[in-house]
Amino acid sequence: MKHSCRDIFLRQTFTLFNGVNLVLALLIAWTGSWQNLFFTGTVLTNWLIGMVQEIRARKTLDRLALLHQDVYTLENGSRIRRDDLQPGMVLVLVQGDQVPCDGRIVAGVGEVDESQRTGESEEVLRQPGDQLYAGTTVISGRLSVKAVKTGQETAAGRMMQEARAHKTFSSPLRQAIDTIVRFCTLAIVPCGLLLFARSVFISHVPVKQAINSMAAALIGMIPEGLVVLTSIALAVASVKLARQQVLVQQLYCSETLARTDVLCLDKTGTLTQGKMTMTGVIPEPGWDQMKVRRILAGLYAQLPDSNATAEAIRAGCRDVIPESFQVQSMTPFTSATKYSRVVTAQGTWRIGALTSILADSMPAAVQAEDAAGSQESSKDPAGGITPDTREAGFGPDLERVLREQQAWAARGRRVLALVLDAHVVALILFQDPLKPEVGQTVEYFLKQGVSLKVISGDDPATVQAIANEAGIPGEAVSMQDVPGDRIPELMQSHSIFGRVRPEQKKAMVQALQAAGHVVAMTGDGVNDVPALKAADCSIAMGAGAQAARAVASMILLNNQFDDLPQIVIQGRRVINNIQRTASLFLVKTLFSFGLTVLTLLFFKVYPFEPVQLSVISALATGIPSFVLTLEPNDARVTGDFLKNVLSRAVPGAFNVLLMVSLARLVPGSQGQFSTMATLMAGMNALWVLFYVCQPMTRIRQVLVAVMTLGFAAAVLCFGRLMFLVPLTALQTGVVVICGLCMPFVLKGLQVLERRLLRAGV
Repeated sequence: MKHSCRDIFLRQTFTLFNGVNLVLALLIAWTGSWQNLFFTGTVLTNWLIGMVQEIRARKTLDRLALLHQDVYTLENGSRIRRDDLQPGMVLVLVQGDQVPCDGRIVAGVGEVDESQRTGESEEVLRQPGDQLYAGTTVISGRLSVKAVKTGQETAAGRMMQEARAHKTFSSPLRQAIDTIVRFCTLAIVPCGLLLFARSVFISHVPVKQAINSMAAALIGMIPEGLVVLTSIALAVASVKLARQQVLVQQLYCSETLARTDVLCLDKTGTLTQGKMTMTGVIPEPGWDQMKVRRILAGLYAQLPDSNATAEAIRAGCRDVIPESFQVQSMTPFTSATKYSRVVTAQGTWRIGALTSILADSMPAAVQAEDAAGSQESSKDPAGGITPDTREAGFGPDLERVLREQQAWAARGRRVLALVLDAHVVALILFQDPLKPEVGQTVEYFLKQGVSLKVISGDDPATVQAIANEAGIPGEAVSMQDVPGDRIPELMQSHSIFGRVRPEQKKAMVQALQAAGHVVAMTGDGVNDVPALKAADCSIAMGAGAQAARAVASMILLNNQFDDLPQIVIQGRRVINNIQRTASLFLVKTLFSFGLTVLTLLFFKVYPFEPVQLSVISALATGIPSFVLTLEPNDARVTGDFLKNVLSRAVPGAFNVLLMVSLARLVPGSQGQFSTMATLMAGMNALWVLFYVCQPMTRIRQVLVAVMTLGFAAAVLCFGRLMFLVPLTALQTGVVVICGLCMPFVLKGLQVLERRLLRAGV
């Protein structure tokens, strides 16, 4: 979703926490305790940094999106962006194009997917005079469409926006932070009112002092920088990926990819270069190669097919004189039938997957027999169904042709057949070489424990050969006649699938999700769109179909599969670092809530002044969180985000409550109690920072050392501003002993918590 600078400003400014901070600042200013307004500096800094970072990130992504905006070809050959379309213009739409307007077909015939408008998944044949609507997708053919309504004026404008809108992906990070914010939102106002009432009406504290105590408690409860830091981390990740030509269309999708444990890959355009070339023609006896090439040239001079295979055939037959045909009717290639058909005076020509042509040629009786239980005995070596050749009308040489097809497919060739009526005329060979970096990328994911599933509509033997060459082991399964109820079982036992239909791709993704997996899906074609929509994280190739790019959460603009590890690394950096910093924020939030409860029950007033918590927050939480959030971190993400955060935060918060309660038992004034509590909370926060920074790196060592020196300097040099007062020898001794015991108590609390969690308590 795109946001203007104004939208970002309003969203970053008018938040509940900013409103609470503003009210607290006004109340503190009324009391005249100006040094307690120190916390507003942290709030303003967070607000400014968060807004600037998000605006910069949005401008970078918008510029990148503009450069790669969907463009269309007009009838006169010129190119135009979607947003510049005007009524009356005539567009030329081909396979994979998403219709950008409401219009009328003036020339051409093709199939259109209107499921986004009608809910029907079946393709519809459209011809001159028919209406097309925005948001539908051209599946096959070539159409000239005159625009009638464009932009928001289209009847299906909302559907178009929905088709292009970014899916709200499941995000444990976002859900955890929302839970934290929701908890604070619900608790902060009643806690503040109760604390103020307790101080004024029960402890009989002056109103101004009660306001400062209440403000200190509420400031401690607010995780003021957590949401901002999360936004910054995601924005920085998006900008870094944009510099590598990865367009992130949904900020949290990099986190989702980092959590992915199953990656579904389309073969063409993902593993392979997507540059299909016709490498050979193998004619059957009675036909010669030149004759077959002339026939192909003639047929594809008539067919409107514009997919990669059709263009490869046209390029491979460019140097021959096309055969002349009297065409009576034609049916372009569809993903459902997997072949094209041209009816001529000479007979019916079909070009496509031989097993699909054979299956459609079988009489109903043979199909019924096959469905009744002869599937295992009738499967051909390439994974399709071998009908009884005599009943189907094919000659006795068909089994030899099928074996030859399998042999070429096993060598990584895509094999199509040219069939005239019930006779195979020739096999046509194609090759789409692997991308050079595929092997390293596959190895990376396998080492990271990510299962790879290759899902393709091609011949299973071809898919297996390509997948094995890329480093993905296993044998291919043909999905041509697999019922839906077998898909979950096959997804668990196999990794390579051929002859997959579009609706099966979606079902395969959903089967993996139902088994508890986080699924990412790559694709570049129209037939990948349903699966891309269903996946937890969808990745489209920049050179892929417009429909695929429209629904993807991120787009690999340079079409490089090897960009995916970098996306995973950026996602891991965000999750792991936010996980570290969130625990720092929650220590303060949790012990502030805990101290509020203790004050309501036992203490006379809240033990802190606002400025005291502000200094601790800045040195032990605010500054360290910015450093830790943006440092490199590609460790594998494990466990539940909220549980991981609380496992670090709860011991630290409990330690503060324990030490402050101990300090309350030591005789002294309210000022001395507040000073002891401040010193203990500060030392505890630094020890928590030390544990959060494990394992130590050079930058983390420097960070802990600088923050410790900063806290010591604040206490020694600005004690009066922080309302610190001299302590007695007993009080000083208690503080020193508590400070020395803190790391051991923290460690013991952490061990105890882990044991309780393992025990299910």
